[in-house]
Amino acid sequence: MERKALVVGIGNRIRQDDSIGHYCVELLLKKLGPEKKELVDCLSVHQLDVVFCDLFAQYPLIIFLDADARDGKEPFLLEEVFPEPVSSPFTSHIGSIPDILSLTQRLYGVRPQAYITAVRGENFEIGEEISRTAAHNACKAVERVCRLISEFFPLH
Repeated sequence: MERKALVVGIGNRIRQDDSIGHYCVELLLKKLGPEKKELVDCLSVHQLDVVFCDLFAQYPLIIFLDADARDGKEPFLLEEVFPEPVSSPFTSHIGSIPDILSLTQRLYGVRPQAYITAVRGENFEIGEEISRTAAHNACKAVERVCRLISEFFPLH
């Protein structure tokens, strides 16, 4: 198992704020110092799929970044995510984070520590630019993700 974190940005790049996961990954790569960049791999995907189980099994820490369309005042929510039994009969199209973590654990016998960072967006129409609110919220979320990575991999 790698001694690194995997940061996964999720979203549809042509649905404005839905692409916030990708935007966060780009911000994170700019914000991390050289010593922290060595401890982090990044991935941007449209959606999760079972094909990622092999990759996820290689990391002790996975941080998912995705858009949150719910109303609220908080710029983002950060929650630890745990494997859950796959909620429907097995197909190759399961894609919730708990489902993928569960399958990773079943197939590879490992359970990465995982977090979802749900970043609040406001505009999910067709388009490639994210809203000012989403960009602001992404900055706040990336600051917290940087702290989480530092907590998990302290530099002495």
